[in-house]
Parts: sequence; structure tokens; C-alpha cells
Amino acid sequence: MFSAQDIAKWFLYKNNSKQKENIAINDDYEVYEGITHLKLQKLLYNAQGVFLALEDKKLFEEPLEAWEHGPVVRDVYETYCVFGRAPIIIPSTKENNEVVDEIERNEKVKNILEFVYDNFAIYTAWQLREMSHVKGGPWDQTIRNEEIDTEVIKDYFRKEVVAV
Repeated sequence: MFSAQDIAKWFLYKNNSKQKENIAINDDYEVYEGITHLKLQKLLYNAQGVFLALEDKKLFEEPLEAWEHGPVVRDVYETYCVFGRAPIIIPSTKENNEVVDEIERNEKVKNILEFVYDNFAIYTAWQLREMSHVKGGPWDQTIRNEEIDTEVIKDYFRKEVVAV
């Protein structure tokens, strides 16, 4: 099992790679905008949900909490909130590279993260926020600032997102 921080690094590296690809071919398609901490939180939420739905276990152990602007992994928030609304810049370090490489070698995890990135990174942070606020969804069913029940997330994603 990876940590939420590990998964966050993967999303940030993935997005950075896509941005570089698009610069190389002069494509400024906004899908590959920078990832803000709000968008990162929603990608983590969707990754956890899809993984729970498909694999019947958690992708990362840290809880998702129902904050005002949607599901949040507190530890990841505390790391990246300093960026505010600006895109997160993550350094290419040996440690970060090793974490991302380890995720890339795990076929199940990599495939699910690719699915989440391809299907959710196309939205803005605010669009993802609104999607996480859907009536009757896990965030909506949870008291603000409390932990969102994993079973509620899994059931929701099974019925509404991946339809297994």
C-alpha cells in the first residue's frame, strides 16, 4: 500500500510530464493545467474511490475528511496548501523519483491512477469540487470535518463511477 503523499507525487509528476509533452508539440490544451492543492485533493479522492470499487481495498490508509470544499487528506493538504491557488511545483528528487517509479512498477495501481488521471484531470479544480459535492454522495452524507466512511466511498464509486 502506498501513502496518500506517494499518490499525490505520482499525480504531480504525471501532470508535469503531460505539460512538458504539450509544450514540445505547442499544444496549450488546458487539460494539462497545473494541479492546485484543491485539484490534487479531488484526484486523491477519486483515486481512492476507484481503487476501493475495483480492488475492494484502500489505495492509501490516510482518511479522507469532509471539508467545506470537499474530501481532503489532511496530511497532503498540510504539505501543499502553501501553494494556495497556484499550481504545485514538486522537485525532481531521488526520493520522489523512487516513489513514482515504485508506483509505475505496480501494474494495478498504475492502471487505476492512469484511469483517474485521464477521466478526472480534464476538469478544473472547481469542477471536481462540485462533482465531489453531489447530492447523496459520500461528502454529502458526512458531517463537515469528519472522516468519510470508506464503505460509503466504495459503494458510491461502485454504483456511480465504475459501475461494477
